[in-house]
Amino acid sequence: MGLGRRTLIVAAMGAVLPVGACAAREHRGPGRAGWREVPGGPLGPREQTLALWTGREVLLVGGSDAPPCPPNADCPDDPTPLADGAALEPVTGRWRTIAASPVPLKGGQGVVLGSKAYVLPHRAERELLVHDVERDSWSRLRAPFDPQAGYQLVAAGERLVAYRGSDEDGAAPDFLLDPATARWSALPDDPLGAAFDRAMAWTGRELLLFDHELIPNPGVDGPPLVRAATLDVDKGSWRRLPELPMLSTGPWIVAGDSLVNPALGGADGGRVGNWGRTYPYGGRVEIATGAWSPLPDPPAGEALGSGARAGGTALYPSLAEWVLDTGSGTWQRVPPPPGDDLSGYAVVAAGADLVIFGGASPSGTLVGVTRVWTP
Repeated sequence: MGLGRRTLIVAAMGAVLPVGACAAREHRGPGRAGWREVPGGPLGPREQTLALWTGREVLLVGGSDAPPCPPNADCPDDPTPLADGAALEPVTGRWRTIAASPVPLKGGQGVVLGSKAYVLPHRAERELLVHDVERDSWSRLRAPFDPQAGYQLVAAGERLVAYRGSDEDGAAPDFLLDPATARWSALPDDPLGAAFDRAMAWTGRELLLFDHELIPNPGVDGPPLVRAATLDVDKGSWRRLPELPMLSTGPWIVAGDSLVNPALGGADGGRVGNWGRTYPYGGRVEIATGAWSPLPDPPAGEALGSGARAGGTALYPSLAEWVLDTGSGTWQRVPPPPGDDLSGYAVVAAGADLVIFGGASPSGTLVGVTRVWTP
């Protein structure tokens, strides 16, 4: 299999929806393993809803109730996305309606810090939307960057980082937000140089950066291996880590003293310019040293998507078919959810649970069903 510049982790994990995916706090489900449907949701049928986990509730905001675009068709974007929202407590199945977003949302991304959710809309001005979960109110926060320039959000302890996903259109700074003062500051330049497929992860103490070197034809003269560096945010000092013999820059979950990228599969460069071996997409990295190790033996056959669990938290970038228990090193199969094979659904990790909402059926019918899978 070949690998080009724009081939991200989706090559191994299926389509990654623009939603929050990694649980930040431990959550214990009701003890019923498998899939269950949660009735009574106040939101109507829709797709591309933003989903975030607060540590107690799943926030669902916006989406589109326009007729779904057929596969491989070129359809205009929905001019009137939705702004309403709801919160679900998976343990009890309780729903509540939340205040509507001040800006209609279709997809987008967000990060929860404490009692506030910071949302970067798919199409936005130079601002973030901030939802105060306890007060159920929205506000706007000016941003020093252009959201259209491919910025991504990641939590860094009690602070927020907005980083550029690629330098392909020119270099630009990454930024750190102190929520206590609502002030942004530029992060010091990283030591890796021009890059694409940039991804960041917070270890609990430091910020790790993973990327691919920006060269004219990545993969032609050898595999585009992952580069890595770590930033002490308080000191503002970077430390470069060894190059990683893997192909995917993220996403990651903290598992003890390591970071784990659960992407299955790999690539060998294809018939022309073959690299002489297959390099895996995923792997494990020791936080202190940057030492790399492969994932446990993967399940046989092609996997449509994969995730990982570490204690009471999980990483579900998509509707996973296999989930790695990082403690035991074993893979657990996730059976398909009951009902139609959907697209455009929201997916989020609620602790160790996997929650999906909404989507469109193959016939083009929108649904408003919420399903929860408990390991």
